[in-house]
Formats: sequence, C-alpha cells, structure tokens
Amino acid sequence: MPAGPDRLRTRRFVRLREDEGSVSTEIALTYVPLMVLAALAIVACLRLASADNDVHAAAAAAARQASLARTPAGAVAGGRDAAAATLQGRAMTCQPHSTSVSTGGLAPGGQVSVTVVCTVHLEDLFGLGLPGSVTLSSTASQPVDRYIGSTP
Repeated sequence: MPAGPDRLRTRRFVRLREDEGSVSTEIALTYVPLMVLAALAIVACLRLASADNDVHAAAAAAARQASLARTPAGAVAGGRDAAAATLQGRAMTCQPHSTSVSTGGLAPGGQVSVTVVCTVHLEDLFGLGLPGSVTLSSTASQPVDRYIGSTP
C-alpha cells in the first residue's frame, strides 16, 4: 500500500465504492413518498377550488333567478331554489348551506344580491378521510330590469 497522502486517497476511494446503490434507496424511501404527498396535495387543492367555483355558480344562478321575479317574496324563493338546485347537481357535499337574498324592494333599475354560504366537509371533498370542514361563501348581484312591471 502506498504511504502518506496516497494511502488516504485510496481509503477514501474504497469507502466511496462501498456506497454504491444508496441513491436508488434514497429515491425509493424519500422522494417517492414525497412525490405522492405532493400529488395528493395538488389534487386536494384542485378539488377545493372546484368546490369554490360551485358555490360561485350557485350564487350567480340564484341572483339571476331572483332578478327575474315579480315580487320580493318570489325573488327570495326563486333565489333559494336556484342555489339549492345548482349545489345539488355538483360532486361535492355542501351541507349545510344557506342562501340570503337581498331584493332591495325589487325596484326597477335596482340590484338583487344573493349570498351563498356553504360548509364543505373535507372527508367528502378529498376522499381521504381528512377531518374538519371549510366554509365557502360567494356573493353575486344582478340588476333588476327597468321595464319589469311596465306593459307595452
């Protein structure tokens, strides 16, 4: 064996050769589970964004339906029915949900505003059995037709 610095280099080289295959073990034990968790987190975020879009769609449909009513009571009933129908057809579970309709007297040229508040349980949303829930809300407004009560 060589003496001095050459001997140390030989020992280091032998020690490095003994580490063969450790990278593949690191990848299998570390990176693969991390990538699976990252993929699950991305799916969870996309599903939550989809649920948020569903609540926005429900508020918009409710505001549109309420703006077409002839009476304030009809606007409230129509808005609630439209929001419930929109949320019922979605893949997420949105229970309980509440819909508040502000008609502003349903005056021609006024605004009808609808707020939909929905509690989404995470176990239903993600399919992973996560505990807890998220409350999503959305408000949409529609103008009331200026000529809603006039006759030609």
